[in-house]
Amino acid sequence: MKRTITNIMTTTGLAVVALGIIVRFMLPGYDLYFTKVVLQTFAANVVIHTGFIITRKFESKYLALEVFLDITYTTTVLIAFGMIFDWFEVTPIWVLVIMAVIINLIVFFLNMARIRENANIINKLLKSRDKNGRSK
Repeated sequence: MKRTITNIMTTTGLAVVALGIIVRFMLPGYDLYFTKVVLQTFAANVVIHTGFIITRKFESKYLALEVFLDITYTTTVLIAFGMIFDWFEVTPIWVLVIMAVIINLIVFFLNMARIRENANIINKLLKSRDKNGRSK
């Protein structure tokens, strides 16, 4: 189920970005404001995920600290992009902050569910291995 939700969200995001690119560059007379925002949001997500790749190399033994840093980093990038691209004329800053917190918490819980699922699979494999008479 979690993988399905992730796939749906990924497909939706890619479809929106593809639509933004098509409208922006292939239908120049049909340029809408939202296509600019879609591409700006895509760029912000590239920066956010590039930062995550870098920060994942430094692990902390405190999970709460990692989640807090992810939320802070995401919020900082969104605020920076909002200032650069004047998002705050349309969207209040608190909306971006709440959005960053909600998205990070959803990702956190999906990751925890995936880890739990992987642990259950490993445990089942270990039990079946023990049942087959193999020693540890």
